Amino acid sequence: MDEQGQLSVQEGVHEDLAGHGTACAGVIRSVAPGASLSSVRVLTHGKNGSGQALLEGLSWAIDQNFDIVNLSLSTTLPAIAAELRELADRAYFRRTVLVVSAHNMPVLSYPWTFSSVISVACHNEEDPMRYYYNAGPPVDFFARGIRVRVPWTGRTERVNTGNSFAAPHLAGIAALILSKHRWLTPFQLKSVLFMTADNVAAADPVDTGIAALAEEGAGEHEQHAMER
Repeated sequence: MDEQGQLSVQEGVHEDLAGHGTACAGVIRSVAPGASLSSVRVLTHGKNGSGQALLEGLSWAIDQNFDIVNLSLSTTLPAIAAELRELADRAYFRRTVLVVSAHNMPVLSYPWTFSSVISVACHNEEDPMRYYYNAGPPVDFFARGIRVRVPWTGRTERVNTGNSFAAPHLAGIAALILSKHRWLTPFQLKSVLFMTADNVAAADPVDTGIAALAEEGAGEHEQHAMER
């Protein structure tokens, strides 16, 4: 933040203060080991941050023309919802895919509820490549997110649970698809993910009981809401 109170992205090596970003990057790397990773820190020690920091960081990421931006966070701040929606739409039309974790609590939050993003909640299965389409909006897909072993700060590991760890699983799968089909738009990629979801591609699809499985674990999930 400068003397006028304006936020800006400062490029360079920075420390992960909470471990959350390291964990999500580790999940992506485990699914798509060849993916090139960059990080944008918009949260503080307590895994909270300002709405303006989120807007600034996301805007910067979109301007870098990344293929995929993983957002394992959400905000309950209605004051920035309109600006956040504009950024999500800008990413969509610039062919940057936003993969966003659903909020772990039943509250109204953003940007996972926007139609221009790919939203993810967690199922309780162990296969990192298994994911399901959700026929009951607003969340689009369920991916692995229960009791996931992830890297942490200090060269340690933890076992964590939450939608934050489901989103990078699907982001990694999306990266694998784009590595083979670079021409896919966000709309087309979402369609491919739908067609190849385990409960859609299977000869005997599972029913929407998968949604219930995700909801059962909601009480265990960590909350990663953005707050002022």
